[in-house]
Amino acid sequence: MDPLEYNPLGDGFRERLDAFFGRRDHFIEVNPGRVVMPKAFAELGDSIRALPIRPNDVWLMSFPRAGSTWAQEMVWLLGNNLDYDAARNQLQQVRTPLLELSAIFSDDRSVEDTVTRHEKIDSVQCVQQMAGRRFIKSHLPWQLHPREMDSVRPKIIYVVRNPKDLCVSYYYYCQLIHRSEGTFEEFCDLFLADQTPIGPMWAHALAFWKRRNQDNMLFLKYEDMKRNLPEVIRQCAEFLEFGQELTDEEVQRMCDHLQFERMQRNPAVNLEPLMKDSQIIPRNAGGKFIRKGEIGDWKNHMDEALSARFDAWIEEHFQGTGLEFDYE
Repeated sequence: MDPLEYNPLGDGFRERLDAFFGRRDHFIEVNPGRVVMPKAFAELGDSIRALPIRPNDVWLMSFPRAGSTWAQEMVWLLGNNLDYDAARNQLQQVRTPLLELSAIFSDDRSVEDTVTRHEKIDSVQCVQQMAGRRFIKSHLPWQLHPREMDSVRPKIIYVVRNPKDLCVSYYYYCQLIHRSEGTFEEFCDLFLADQTPIGPMWAHALAFWKRRNQDNMLFLKYEDMKRNLPEVIRQCAEFLEFGQELTDEEVQRMCDHLQFERMQRNPAVNLEPLMKDSQIIPRNAGGKFIRKGEIGDWKNHMDEALSARFDAWIEEHFQGTGLEFDYE
């Protein structure tokens, strides 16, 4: 695999991102893949590629806002003897750290009181030093992951979500976490042009989709989790091979724990405890890290013309791949 290259954005590209996020020269282009990342990723990218992989690792991967927080809680519980007490009392970000966290929260304006702490912590080193079985989360595209991922082949669970709902959720995430200043239509323009951070979304999803039949890979759809969570829980338990046969009662309890409303209120599984003392976001802010989780929320945000643009984009990139999406 080619070494990573860190390049400045082209003028027009840079200006669009500067205007939307309300900051100057915050992003770079990482290659291969033309991936938009915060500049601070250049300090982490090579150490991520060199990170040693353990055969008993469990990796939870997705494009941002595809449902990884939800799946992350399910996977950790399955791997830790359904320890609900630990799940309630320890932040999910500690139990299943985000590999690239130090770069994502660099120079972030919405979590000012925690940024200083994150700048002092190397999230890659934190992952490397974890004891026991590691549960690790990442939103990075395949080509930015550790070199050993293909040879060591740890357990990988990838979650994908239909692009329309994902784009809506990603827009609100950028408003809440990164204090973006642009409109929803402007964000859609960036998304469809493959210019949002972590993008292109289609390339992200297809890199994992083509590996879906590997015995170390489980490819999940967010919509399947919404429609038949008990079946997805059993599917994950079988894939992870932790040696436990779940009873109907255990599956039901996990479904209860993973109910959207409970997840939304649970401070252990979202970033709101990190934002509660922010001078930027007031305590009564209406935004939520775990916002709606609905299938079809895009209909509340897109007119017919914008929906048609997404349909054309989806057809262009996914037609013939076998990867299809549910929208309602």
